[in-house]
Amino acid sequence: MKDNFINEVRNKANGYWPSIMQRLNIPTNMIEGPCPACGGNTRYRFDNKDNRGTYFCSHCGAGTGLDLVMKVNQCGVREAAEKVAEAMALPLPEPKPARERAQTDIAGKVAAMTDKALPGQSAYLTSKGLQCPFPLMPDGSLLLVLKNGAGTTTGAQVIKPDGSKRLVAGTVKKGSFCAVNSVELPETVVIAEGLATTLSVNLMRPDALAVVAVDAGNLLPVAQVMRQRYPDAQIIIAADNDIKPGELNTGKDAAEKAAKAVSGWVALPQSEEKADWNDIHQKNGLEVATAAFNDSMYQPEGEKVVVKLKAIDGGKENQHEAVTPALNQMGASQRGEVLLAHYDGDLAIHADSDTVHHYNGVVWVPLTDKELQREMAQIYIDAEVAYSQNAIKSAVDTMKLGLPVMGTTARNLIGFSNGVFDTRSGQFRPHNRKDWLLVASDLPFSEPAEGETLATHAPNFWKWLRRSVADNDRKTDRVLAALFMVLANRYDWQLFLEVTGPGGSGKSVMAEICTMLAGKANTVSASMAALENPRERALVVGYSLIIMPDMTRYAGDGAGIKAITGGDKVAIDPKHKAPYSTRIPAVVLAVNNNAMTFSDRSGGISRRRVIFNFTEVVPENERDPMLAEKIEGELAVIIRHLLVRFSSQNEAKQLLHEQQKSEEALAIKREGDSLVDFCGYLMALVECEGMIVGNAEMVPFSPRRYLYHSYLAYMSAHGLGKPVSLTRFGTDMPGAMSEYGKEYKRKQCTRGPDKGRTISNVLLGDDADGWLPAATGNNNGEQG
Repeated sequence: MKDNFINEVRNKANGYWPSIMQRLNIPTNMIEGPCPACGGNTRYRFDNKDNRGTYFCSHCGAGTGLDLVMKVNQCGVREAAEKVAEAMALPLPEPKPARERAQTDIAGKVAAMTDKALPGQSAYLTSKGLQCPFPLMPDGSLLLVLKNGAGTTTGAQVIKPDGSKRLVAGTVKKGSFCAVNSVELPETVVIAEGLATTLSVNLMRPDALAVVAVDAGNLLPVAQVMRQRYPDAQIIIAADNDIKPGELNTGKDAAEKAAKAVSGWVALPQSEEKADWNDIHQKNGLEVATAAFNDSMYQPEGEKVVVKLKAIDGGKENQHEAVTPALNQMGASQRGEVLLAHYDGDLAIHADSDTVHHYNGVVWVPLTDKELQREMAQIYIDAEVAYSQNAIKSAVDTMKLGLPVMGTTARNLIGFSNGVFDTRSGQFRPHNRKDWLLVASDLPFSEPAEGETLATHAPNFWKWLRRSVADNDRKTDRVLAALFMVLANRYDWQLFLEVTGPGGSGKSVMAEICTMLAGKANTVSASMAALENPRERALVVGYSLIIMPDMTRYAGDGAGIKAITGGDKVAIDPKHKAPYSTRIPAVVLAVNNNAMTFSDRSGGISRRRVIFNFTEVVPENERDPMLAEKIEGELAVIIRHLLVRFSSQNEAKQLLHEQQKSEEALAIKREGDSLVDFCGYLMALVECEGMIVGNAEMVPFSPRRYLYHSYLAYMSAHGLGKPVSLTRFGTDMPGAMSEYGKEYKRKQCTRGPDKGRTISNVLLGDDADGWLPAATGNNNGEQG
């Protein structure tokens, strides 16, 4: 059951709070002074709004009387209520009668006037160059309803078509205002004297809450109300420049007084004659007026936004010095500037992913919004300023809008910890932020030793390599080409690597060497399924090497890997962020015991797939568990060799294309694709003078006469179920035959006994005799 004690105490205390506070030794000064809760000087005042004991402190916030008792005594709400109840045990003086009747009367009066008014365009606003509907009285006068900080109607201003103004009798002007727009949790509040000025300023600063204060004398009370309602907002007083030789500038002085009271800013029209911001707007247009407004802003003491961060030994001091003005008085864009300065301005944004990147002197490292928000929060903490989640988030979001867009990494650059190697010029040079490097080796680049070779200076690597390729010199070059592709991040070659073979043949070592070359921080482990799912694909964004290790047998169309390696934009659906599309600049390496099976035979996969089959199994007693660590110690030698060996990068690409057409690659494809294996038993003719394509319903069943019958016989002889349909057979045959470098052709016969039938350009080879009798049940290969 809800404890009503606290609510009862609060309700009974309303109206008696000044006396209660005096008995609890809590000051009730109405002007700013030391805060009894946080101890800050000139921060606290007891304003007792609506007799609820309300207070305001620019450091520890605002609240009601019970909140204040809790903060001062550092206790819970029930203990605070008990202290208040104890203070009320003695007779309390009767509260002063409130001006309730007057408030009620004026509210009713304004409501009656509003009922008679209709929304429309005021002649007064038209004369000011503004289009904005307001309630209009029958005589065309504009009705501007005023309210106080509690939302109670306190009066109204009537503006006639000729611009003359009057307050409705009974209006309580002090602290009353009219907001001309609605902004939830505004970061900026702009206060101006008159309606026309406020509407013009609203066009210049549409992000801000725009407030009419009626006149110069009410700027201070309204500013104080706004500060109480929005303690974290930047408050700007849009001053009237009431310049007059030999006289006080009333508008300027009132604006500065209001700004000082709430740690706000003043925007004063720069004019040699009397002018407000509506005058500037009408005379110069919105764009010029907006620029003038922003440029004119100052704090009354003449301070400007300066981020003071001490640099110590090239880094930042852990404790930030005070930021001027206080962070909680800044607008979102100014807080964003503070965050940007924290990173020394070394931030840029990726156009597709909207991800901020930080240049660390070597590469551009992605920073999540959460990381940026934590840094912004730490800046607040170091400055000893209270903050809200909205203030933090808006600072990051606003900063991102002004960041430069990242450029593209030059494909001829390979990054190291101490600089970049330009493969085009063959020169090594220092890092440059405009290289837009996203990845770099963790190792420094160094010149090779005299007479340096892989065999003599990287013996562990060389032994692994030669054993993995069974001492095949040409295959050695192709494996080195694959390693160079990883080192140089040549994802743009539109290839992916697949290393297959039995356990213990060196596949895992190949994956570890690739990880060393790309850098462990740049490598991510994934699966084929992850590459095909937008949500899981988000996990591979930002990496230069995607390894799919120890995959179980995969069968599918490979749409994800085809799109990624083909350089297409793919959908990314990260958690807690909006989906987007981007290219993933990564080399893909698949490592498996059993080769992948792709249902796509259009050539899209075949053109990209580079298969290495490691067949030599190292005996268990000869395996070195420290081999990867030993090779890592030789990595600098390996990198230098790759850079020299493939000074012409195109040679590495050609070697990989050569590997694609190798006998071992074809053998792997035949093992994983029954149609490709079937095509291995066919001979291609120049013209369509071969077998009739046929269909499954034709009788008699003649696998030497009909090509589709031959395919069905092959599937039966090998115990394979689910043959492809005739339609799919016709679609997939060109791609399957192309694996052998042969073209598959068909044409319709127009004469003779086979007129109307489709003739192919292929015949069964003699090696089909090994399985054809088993499929047909006779030695002639015919059934019927």
